[in-house]
Amino acid sequence: MKLIIGLTISFILVVSTVGISTFAYFSDTETSANNQLTSGTLDLKTNDADGVSQTLYATTMQPGGSVGPSTIQLKNSGTVNGATLDIAFSYIESDGSPNSVNKSADQTAYMMEVTTLNYGGSNLLSSVSDSNSNGYKDIQDLKNANLTGQAGLNAGTIKDFQIAVQLRSDTGSDFQADGINMIITFILGQ
Repeated sequence: MKLIIGLTISFILVVSTVGISTFAYFSDTETSANNQLTSGTLDLKTNDADGVSQTLYATTMQPGGSVGPSTIQLKNSGTVNGATLDIAFSYIESDGSPNSVNKSADQTAYMMEVTTLNYGGSNLLSSVSDSNSNGYKDIQDLKNANLTGQAGLNAGTIKDFQIAVQLRSDTGSDFQADGINMIITFILGQ
């Protein structure tokens, strides 16, 4: 039995040695240099700049008075086509002086009726619901509107966004010197 185990171990060692000594392969390595990979860009500009301020500006509105339509030119200055454009509205209180009765930003936005809201020639007001049920579409409704997924902008393309508002003619004296700063955010997505 010892002889069989010894011969088996010897046989395994001989086979292993022969296998290791005959195992060989060739290899050759080449290098390809100066390969450049660069991603494209998606660059939304408003009025040919990064950001716009005071596009819609009125400090002395009276009941029944309007401002706009004001146009913001949206341009994809990048190299990649934008598939969608999301538009979102927000606002903060910005009262003038003197302000004898302080109305909130929501109360003031409620009195600002949106009369024009267009993007790329399409009327967006039809996509805005009267969420506060006051019988008209106002800036408060814009804040609550879902205007995501609008048609995007291809590289080098320009589309206009237009907005106009009117201070409701039934706005009472308690709103004197009350105001808001409205922020419109545009997000171009691939």
